[in-house]
Formats: sequence, structure tokens, C-alpha cells
Amino acid sequence: MAGQLETNRFYEFGPYRLDRHARVLLRDGTIVPLTPKVLDTLLALVESRNGVVSKDELLRLVWPDSFVEEGNLAQNISVLRKALGQSPDQVTYIETIPKRGYRFVPEVRSAPAVEQSTADTPPSAEVPPTTAASPVLPAPRIRIMILAAVAVGLCLIAAFWYLRYRRPGVPQVHSIAVLPLKNLSGDPQQEYFADGITELLTEELSKALPVRVTSRTSAMLYRGTGKSLPVIARELNVDAVLEGSVVRSDSRLRVTAQLIHGQSDRHLWAETYDRELVDVLTLQMEIARAVAHEIRASTAPQFRPHTSAVNPNAFEAFLRARHYLSQRTGPEVNKAISWYQKAIEEDPAYAPSYAGLADCYNQQGTVMIGARSPRDARKLAMAEANRALEIDPDLAEAHAALAYSNLYDWNWTAAEQGLERAIALNPNYAPAHLWFAHYLAARGQFNRALQEVRLAGDLDPLSPITQTQIGWILVYARQIPEGVAQYRKVLEQNPTYAWAEWQLGIGLMFLRDYTAAIKTFQNAGPRGAPNPSVLGTLGMAYGLAGQPKEAHKILDELLALSNRRYVSAHSIMQVYIGLGDPDKAFEWMEKAFEERTNGMAWLAVWPGFDPIRNDPRFDMYLRRIGLK
Repeated sequence: MAGQLETNRFYEFGPYRLDRHARVLLRDGTIVPLTPKVLDTLLALVESRNGVVSKDELLRLVWPDSFVEEGNLAQNISVLRKALGQSPDQVTYIETIPKRGYRFVPEVRSAPAVEQSTADTPPSAEVPPTTAASPVLPAPRIRIMILAAVAVGLCLIAAFWYLRYRRPGVPQVHSIAVLPLKNLSGDPQQEYFADGITELLTEELSKALPVRVTSRTSAMLYRGTGKSLPVIARELNVDAVLEGSVVRSDSRLRVTAQLIHGQSDRHLWAETYDRELVDVLTLQMEIARAVAHEIRASTAPQFRPHTSAVNPNAFEAFLRARHYLSQRTGPEVNKAISWYQKAIEEDPAYAPSYAGLADCYNQQGTVMIGARSPRDARKLAMAEANRALEIDPDLAEAHAALAYSNLYDWNWTAAEQGLERAIALNPNYAPAHLWFAHYLAARGQFNRALQEVRLAGDLDPLSPITQTQIGWILVYARQIPEGVAQYRKVLEQNPTYAWAEWQLGIGLMFLRDYTAAIKTFQNAGPRGAPNPSVLGTLGMAYGLAGQPKEAHKILDELLALSNRRYVSAHSIMQVYIGLGDPDKAFEWMEKAFEERTNGMAWLAVWPGFDPIRNDPRFDMYLRRIGLK
């Protein structure tokens, strides 16, 4: 039956018409918004109508070159059922056959590919009549028209240069920060919504303007501040700031924005926008376009048109998800995952939700959160990032998330290309620069790595994460005292920031100040809930300090902890390195290799591997990972 159906382009069932070539589903002539993989799932079911398609077969047909979990298929089926509803006979379109798979229930009518109505013919296929030839103008008239066009062009160029460089009193703007929009809705629970609009506006400006745009992480620290705008501009090192307010009332939205020159505190532009919530994506583009006009950007801004209205429920869930993800703790990332999944359920065609979900899974595989095995987390992240790119191939955040996964899965070429693509699409996206610095440092290219991480620091000057990673790259480059000084600088501004405290302990350990390192490790991380990665370096420090009894206590604690939650093999390996037991260290290194733990990407450069670096087994792992 499948072979016979290959000749058919159109399948019809109930009020629906499925175009297998264009991958479009129509309901009474209107496009039903579905992602490519959801459409592939529908097509596979339709082409096997009246028969049961197993889950394994659907996974093979829809994702022929990728590893995905069965949950991805279940999600596609759920989206299809919601989009299709019930047939006119009140029958569910897709039936679940327990322990077997799925069956497409309704009668399907097929039409050959050659059967195409006038309505289906694209405009580009229309052939102009040959009898209506265009009149030929006399040569003198052509010359006059060319000269006139040249004259008009010269006038326009002259006017542009006059306005661009002769207009008096308008300051030049080469950098900008978007301050947190004030929530004037009268409901403190809407704070996340104002923050979300702030973040989306920051992203729009980052992508569209040829100026440096400060990351949202740093700008958000000025919410409710009493500092003057000139002081804020100076601390963020920007020429101008955009500030304003948001009022939300049910489905209506009012955004007031004003652009202010930082040094002079001079207002350059102000405007109020009243819109329906469904038009929020177009609204942020309008504001970015107005800002571009006022700062007279030196090159034409690149705006990507938003042609569809936003789903309000999906948009609200998306903003809540980003709010939780930005907090970067295990429980908050779990909440973010739930909200991203809700956003996708409401609007399966909104690519940023999938990119955000990929970021969540990548975070779950990091050493500080460690919610699941990095190998498992990375597979999930890759699947979501690829979904985002199927919908929007130019989404910088999706390219960066996929490249991050490839980096720590040792797909070095794919990681490099993906990060370079993300930076080209959005040069102001600080995480892409940060992760590119990771790639360069892992490959031993420290000069470029330091350039990239410092660029990320310029884009996000007040972010403790970014500023800590400057010290991190310095330590890997064997500039350990400079790295330690950077960690201390971060802790002066953020005294309870656990990651900087942990990295400070590692730096002190590499400087052989074991007493200070042990004390620092004991203070790092949440009290009463020991982090396995911090425990691993504490055990390593005990071993290097000649305190094997204390190091073995840490080993016992890690093994007991592994019965309650995921514990990286890398942490246990570190303790054995500190104890001077290379055989045990390599036994656990093999487990870390199998887990694809993030730390293995740094095998060639991390100073902590020095005690076993000359062992022939170490070279074997370098080759297996592609670092030699």
C-alpha cells in the first residue's frame, strides 16, 4: 500500500487536506500550524492508514538519523490529537493500540500528484501571456530616465550624509543597555512578565543593531535601584540606556519606552505603545526599529519580521520558564522545564521554547546541578535544539545550545561551527561567546579563549557566572594567581556565590595552599546539601595535603550519596588522583568517559590531571576524546 501511495500528493480526511510535498496541513483552506516533525508523524500515520504503526517504526520514520526518546513521539501524538480534535463522526483521529503502537482511524481520500487545481498553483508558476509584450522606449527617453535616476540617487545620498553627520547635537551611540521595565500593572505577581518583555526587547536589539547591547543578566541588577542614569551607564560602560514600563490588563498591553543618553542624561526618544498581547513580538520589533532610527545606526539594522500572532498562553508559560531558568539552580531548572513543556503544548511551532528546553537539559548535566547523567541530558538537549532549528534555522540560541551539547560530547568540529554560526546570527549573545571560549580553551587555544571570555564579560559585566568563567579560563591557561584574583573579585561583589567559591578553592589547591583550599571547599555550596562535585575536589585536596583518612571519608560519603542521586564518576576519580592511586583513578576515568561527563572535555588542559598526565593510559583517553 505504501508504494501505491507514493504517487499521491494530497490526502484528505474530514475537513483536512494534507500536502505531502509541501508538508502543509490545511483545515477548510486554512493552514494548521504544526512543526515539521509533527507533520512527519502525521504523514507516517496517514500513509499507513488502516494499519497499526509500531512506536519503533514511527521513531525510525520521523527521526531517521537521530536518537530520541519515546517521550518525543508521545508528545507529537499529543500535539496532533489536540490540533485535529475529533472527526465529524466524533471519532478520535489517532487511536492508541496498547503495547503495539498507533492507528490512523478516519477514511483517507487520496489524489494523484498531477491533480492540481488553480487554487493550488503558486503565483510563481503563472505564465504571463506572450502577446502582451512591454513597449520599447526610445533611446533618448531611456538616457533621460537614467540621468534623472542618478540625480535622485545622489540627492538621497547627500541627504543621508547630511542627516547622519551634520545633524547637530545628537550624540553617537555605540552601546546600549535595556534596564528592567517597571511593572505598573498593580500586581506584584506580574513582575516576571515585565522581566520577560525586558529580555525579549534586549534580544531584539541584540540581533538587529550593529552596537554592543549589554546582556539582560547585568542590566537586571538595576531593578528598583536609586542610582542615576549617568551612574548606571558608567557602571555598565554604555552610551545609552532604554528604560520604561509595562502595564498588562487581561489581553491588553501598554509599553512605554524612552531612550536616554547616559553621560548627559538627555532624552533622545520616547513613545507609548498600546497593543493586544498577541502582537507582542511585532511590538518589540517596532521599538527596536525606532531605537535604530534614533541612534542612526551606521549600518542597516537587520529585522526579522514576525508574521504571526503569539499564543498568549504559550507566551506566558515561556516567560515563566525563562524566569526560572535564569536562576540556575536544580529546583528552578526543573520548574523551567515544566513551563517550557507547557509553552510547547500550547504552541508547538514556537522555536524559542525548544531552545530554552535544550538549555535546561544542558544545565541538568553540569557539575553544579548534576540532576542526571550528562550523557542522557545531552541527548535530550540535542533533540530539543534540533527541533528549534527545524522551525527556525536562524535562531542563535538554538545553534548555541546544540553546539554546547556537541562540545561536551566531543564533536569538536560541529561545536566550533555551531558556535561561530550563533555568534554570526547574534554577536551580542554572551553565552555563545562564553561557550566558544570553552571550546578554544579545551583545544589549548588560550589567547583566543581569553579574548572570547572577556568579550562575554563586556557584554555581561555584572554577571557572576560570566565573571567567574574569566578566572576559570585563566586557571586553565596556567595563569593561576590571576585566576584566583578574579575569583576573589567576584566574591567581593557576590559573597555567597557558590561557584566562584568552589573555583577559588580549586585555584588555591593548584597553588598548593591546601589548608585554605580545604576551608574554602567546606564553605562552598548549600549547607546541609553537599554538592558531589565540591566533595570530589575536597577529597582531592585532602589527599594532596597528606590526609588520606579524611579523603577516604569523602569517598565513602560520595558512594553513599550515589544511592540517593546522580554522582559523577569524575568526582570519585578526583579523590583517587589526590590519594596517588592511579589504577583506581583510571578505573573511574573509564566510567567518566562512558558518562560523557563534562570534565573529560578538559582532559588536555586541567591542572588537576597533572599527577597522572605522564601515564600511557592518559594518552589513550586523549586520543579517544579527539584531543590528540
